[in-house]
Amino acid sequence: MDHHLRFAPEILARLGEELVPHADLGVMELVRNAYDADANVCSIELKDAAKPGGVLVVSDDGDGMTADQLAAGFLLIGKSSKSISTVTAKRRRKVGEKGLGRLAALRLGTHVVITSVSREQPNIEHILEIDWNQVDSSEAVEDVALQIRTQRTGRTHGTVVRITGLRTGLGQTEATRLARSLLLLTGPFKGGTAFAVQCDAPGYLQLSELIKQDLFEQYEYKLVATLDSNGQASATLFNWRNEAEFRGTHEDIARKGRRGGRSGEVVPRFFSPEATFELWMFNLNPAASKEVRRAQQDTDAIKKWLRQVGGVHLYHRKLRVQPYGDVNNDWLGMNLSRAASPEMRPSTNTSVGRILVDDPNDVLKPKTDRSGFVDTVEFLDLQEFARKAMDWAAEQRLGQREQRRVGASAKARDRSEEAETRFNNLLNVIRPSDPDTPALIGASDPVVLEELTNEATAVFETQKEEIVALREDLLLYRSLATVGTSTAVFAHEALRPAARIINEVKTVARRIKKQLSDDAVYGHDFDEPIQVCLDSAKTLETFAKLPLSLLEKQKREVSDIEIDKACRSIVSVFGKYLEERSIDTEFDLAADGYVVRTTVADIESILSNLLANAAHAFTREDAPARPRLIRIRTRSQDQPNGPRIMITVDDSGPGIEGIALASIWLPGKTTRDNGTGLGLTIVRDIVADLKGSNEARPRGELGGARIIIGLPARKVD
Repeated sequence: MDHHLRFAPEILARLGEELVPHADLGVMELVRNAYDADANVCSIELKDAAKPGGVLVVSDDGDGMTADQLAAGFLLIGKSSKSISTVTAKRRRKVGEKGLGRLAALRLGTHVVITSVSREQPNIEHILEIDWNQVDSSEAVEDVALQIRTQRTGRTHGTVVRITGLRTGLGQTEATRLARSLLLLTGPFKGGTAFAVQCDAPGYLQLSELIKQDLFEQYEYKLVATLDSNGQASATLFNWRNEAEFRGTHEDIARKGRRGGRSGEVVPRFFSPEATFELWMFNLNPAASKEVRRAQQDTDAIKKWLRQVGGVHLYHRKLRVQPYGDVNNDWLGMNLSRAASPEMRPSTNTSVGRILVDDPNDVLKPKTDRSGFVDTVEFLDLQEFARKAMDWAAEQRLGQREQRRVGASAKARDRSEEAETRFNNLLNVIRPSDPDTPALIGASDPVVLEELTNEATAVFETQKEEIVALREDLLLYRSLATVGTSTAVFAHEALRPAARIINEVKTVARRIKKQLSDDAVYGHDFDEPIQVCLDSAKTLETFAKLPLSLLEKQKREVSDIEIDKACRSIVSVFGKYLEERSIDTEFDLAADGYVVRTTVADIESILSNLLANAAHAFTREDAPARPRLIRIRTRSQDQPNGPRIMITVDDSGPGIEGIALASIWLPGKTTRDNGTGLGLTIVRDIVADLKGSNEARPRGELGGARIIIGLPARKVD
C-alpha cells in the first residue's frame, strides 16, 4: 500500500499569518499578482475592517485565470508559474517566485472567494471558495476537497479576491501603513509603470494628496549613479539648476576598502545586477542663505512630504520592495553616516531616492517572509554601490564648500576694512574730524548722497559676507570646541593620576631593591617592566600637558613668533612620545631672523598636527621596514608680495596613498582607523587665515609624505 506525505492545518498558519506579520504585506502580495497579470488597475476595498471580522476585496482588470490556471496558481503551494514564465505579454518582468505570498494573503480572513475571468475565455468565470475554518478543523489539509465552479458571466477579464472574517482589524495605524505601501508601490517618482492602485482605506485620499505632491524640483542637489552590466559604477551630481557639477568614474566611486579592504583600495567591480540610483537632496536649514536654500521652496511642505516618502526605496522590476525605505528603515545607513560625519551628508529626513533594478537573471532572491531580499553577495554589493555613490557625492560637496570657505573670512574681513576706509574717507570730506577744517563738499549734494549711499551699502554687504564666512567656520569649529573642552577636562584630571602613578612606581622600585640583596635579580626580573610603566605614565603626562599648554591664555595672544624656536619647542613636548615609538627627529632650520605675526597656539597647532600625522604613518600596515625619521626644515623666501617662511615636514613612512591629495585637507577625510580627519583641516584653516599656503606631496626626500607650509614673514634686525 502506498503512503503519501500529509500536512496538518497548522502548517498553513505558519506559512500564512506567521509568515507575513503585517496585513499590508499580505494585501501587497495580491496587488503584485495583479501586476504580474498585466492589469492596468488594481482596486482595494475595505468594509468594516477596522475590527476583526471585516471584509477585504482586491480586484483587477488583468488577464484572469482559466480553471486549470486557478488550480495551479492558488492550490499548489510553494510553486509559482512565474518561475516558468518570467515576462508578461506587456513585457513586465514578474515580481514573485515562491508562490507562498498568495497563501499568506488568503489566510488574512476565515473565508475567501476567488472569481476570475480569463482573457482567453471571455464570458466564463471560475469561482474557487476556501473555508479556512473547515480546513483548520480537519486532520490533514488534503482531506478537505475544494471545488472550482464555472459559469457564464457578463464580466470582463480580471480577478476578484474577496476575503471575509478578517482575523485582525486594520486600525488607523495599519490602514495608514497599507495606504503608504500602496501609494509608494509605483510612486511618487516619475517614469514608473502604468500600473495604478486604488484604495478606499481610511486616510488614503489624504495621504495620496500628500505623497503625490511634485516637490522633486525643489532639490538642492541631485545624485544620479549607474551600475552597468560589467559591475562598473559612474555618477553625476547636479546642482539645483540641473547643471552637472561633478562626474565620477568607477575608480572615483568604488574607493575605500569595502568590508575590511584596505583604505583607498578600488573595488574592481560590483556583483549586483545593473542598477540606477537617484537621490534628491533638500536643504531644510532655516538659517541657510537663499542661494543655498531655494528661495521659492515651501520648506514646511517638503518636511511633511519627506516624513512619508523620505529615504531610499528599492524598486525591483518597477515595483517597490518592502521594507526598504519604510519609516525607520534606514537600510543604507544614511542617518548613521550623517551622525558620524554630518558634513554635507543626506539623511532620511532630508532626501528621497530610489534604486531601480530590473534583474533579468533573477540574482536577487526574495526572503520567504517577503520582507526584502536575502543578503547575498549580489544584494550586499547593491547596498555598497549606493553607499559609495553617496560617499562620493558628499566628498564633492564638501570639497566645494571647503574651497569656498577656506580663507573666506580673511578675504571678507579685508574687503570689509577696505569698504569702511572708503566710507570714512568720504565721510571725512563731508564732515572733517578737525572742526577748523572746512568741508570740501556739502552732504546735500545729490552726487555726494549717491556716492555716500553706495559706499555705506558696500560696507554692509562686505560685513554680511564676513558674517556668512564666519558662520560657516562656526559650524565646523563648534564641534571642535566641544572636543577641545572635553579634552582639556580629561587632560586636567589625568595630570594628577599620571604624576601619582610615576611616584608610586618609583616607590615600588625602591622597596623592591631594598628587599632584594642581589641587584642582578632586580635588573633581570623587575627593571624592564617598571621602566615601561614609568615611560607610559610619562607619555600620558606629556599628552595631558599638551592641550593645557595649547590653551594657555598667553599663547593665544598675537605676537611675533620665531618659527625655528617654535619647531624645537613643540618637538621637545612630543619627545617622550616619539622616543617610545622609536621615531627620530631631525632639524634643518635656517629661518633665523624671520618672524610670523600670529599666536604661539596657531604655530603649535600646525606643528603638533603635522607631527601626529607623520608619527601615525609609521603604524600603518604598509609602512616600509626602514628607520623611522621625521625631518623638519625651515627656509626663508623672498617673494613679490613679501618674504615667507617655508616649513617642510618629511617622514620616512609609506607616503600618501589611498586618498586624493586635495582630499586630505577636508574635514572627516582620513586613512586612519577611528581618526577624525580634522587635524589637517585645522592646519589648512590656520594657514589660510594667516594668508599662507599649504601643499601635500605623496613622496618627499625620506620616501614618505611631504607637507609644505608657507607663512608670510617679516625679517627682524
